[in-house]
Amino acid sequence: MAQAWLKSLLPGPTRAPAAPRVSSRSETLMVAGRRRRYLLVGPPPDARRYSQPAAVLIVLHGSSQTGQAVRSFSGNSFDFLAAEGRVAVVYPDGLKKRWNHNKSAREATNDVAFMDALAGHFNALHGQVPVIVVGFSNGGQLAIRLIHEIPHKLYGAAIVGATLPRPGGLAFADQYQPVPVMLIHGTHDPVVPYGGEGWFGSLLGRPRGPSAPETAAYFAARNGITAAPKTTVLPHRPESGRTAVTLTRYEQPGLAPVALYTVFGGGHVVPNRQRKAVIVAGRTTQDISAVAALAEFFPVLRQQPRG
Repeated sequence: MAQAWLKSLLPGPTRAPAAPRVSSRSETLMVAGRRRRYLLVGPPPDARRYSQPAAVLIVLHGSSQTGQAVRSFSGNSFDFLAAEGRVAVVYPDGLKKRWNHNKSAREATNDVAFMDALAGHFNALHGQVPVIVVGFSNGGQLAIRLIHEIPHKLYGAAIVGATLPRPGGLAFADQYQPVPVMLIHGTHDPVVPYGGEGWFGSLLGRPRGPSAPETAAYFAARNGITAAPKTTVLPHRPESGRTAVTLTRYEQPGLAPVALYTVFGGGHVVPNRQRKAVIVAGRTTQDISAVAALAEFFPVLRQQPRG
């Protein structure tokens, strides 16, 4: 049975839950001679302490953001996972507010090494605890790279408002290890079009990148899934206005699943029930919450911590 906090984030007549009580602190990690920063969110000081969280969630911000900025942009909704100590929620900062999602040049920032080091750091602290990465926009692009380059460090990944790059854009090595992948994308995304990178230029005959559905199908095929996907329409909340959401699931026994939430009429946002979308980013929806979708797709996020 879903916990009360999860029920409050799912579609229904309830009002948006109050902000979770958590503690946060800025920490650093030395990676390739650079001091990299991240924000660690956990339960409040007066809460019950656990020796081992059930999972670690690394939230990657978009371009021109920071870890704290994407935390606020998503309505602090991922903090619900940290409030009871069940999940360590981590908001890293990219250098100059960007992530290196495709460059392999020697002088380029090695953000794959940063994520590898972060996963290793928390594994050293808590044992082989599952590590899940969720990336928004440019952070979603980095998540795509991580799925290919360090899949052995990931329990799963979620991509919000990002698609595969144009042909030739995967300028990194693929380790060919299946990873469960969840995607959320709005059909009216003005920054990363649902129809794929360079979609408008494709009308003029220029090559475009894969669309959000094509990106989901790519990961399903990469995971070895050959069964046809199943699409369902999610319950609609009146406050969602002119948006609607469908869930397309790729599943096959014994294989890592893939799920795509399509937000019809939705923009370049992280759906949540705490914060309204910025007008220039497009509409949001109340039919889903990104954190609730994550907890549904990755049951480990709902497990009680150890100790």
